[in-house]
Amino acid sequence: MVLIAFGEGSGRLPVRQSLAPVVRGALLVELLDGGALVDEAGTVRVAGEAPRDAVLREVWQRIGTEPGRTWLYWVRKDGRASVHDVLRGLEKDGLVERSTGRVFGVFPLNRAALTPAGLAAAAEMRAAVVAVVEEPAAPRAPGGVALLAGIAYAGGQLGAVLGADRRRLFKERLTVLFDGAAPVSPAVRRVVQDLQGAAVG
Repeated sequence: MVLIAFGEGSGRLPVRQSLAPVVRGALLVELLDGGALVDEAGTVRVAGEAPRDAVLREVWQRIGTEPGRTWLYWVRKDGRASVHDVLRGLEKDGLVERSTGRVFGVFPLNRAALTPAGLAAAAEMRAAVVAVVEEPAAPRAPGGVALLAGIAYAGGQLGAVLGADRRRLFKERLTVLFDGAAPVSPAVRRVVQDLQGAAVG
């Protein structure tokens, strides 16, 4: 999710308040799809063993300490921390370079940019998302790309992958992908809409 959020031309991560709940939603749906989380009438429960991936494990452990919370609660919870954790992992893998600076010499600013390897990985991920949207007859892409596309659509993050005209053309397919990522996708959409409403207000 973070890789496709980077600007295709600039290779830089734009500052978007909505990215945090979308990344959080992507982590939740991955845990759900892998059997590490269970939906119980709209609430979340951990299952199985702790995931090996450090970022997923952190989310899984936190959910385990607060059983009975809703998907909406967990999409809202610690989204920024999840983005930073994912970026840290991408940096460790050599896909992202992070730097710090100051705006007007006063305000701290954190920057993230894709490395050449990261640019290639992001392009591959964008192509996989486009394929799963535009070729519905194709088998489900490995790594849950269909779920990723559903969450990205729910959170309004497909702009870097599909232009507005293509999103309109494939709206029916995107709705199918959105439904396939439920119950996380409706929670992501609600949180993003709330953020947008607060910004307008």
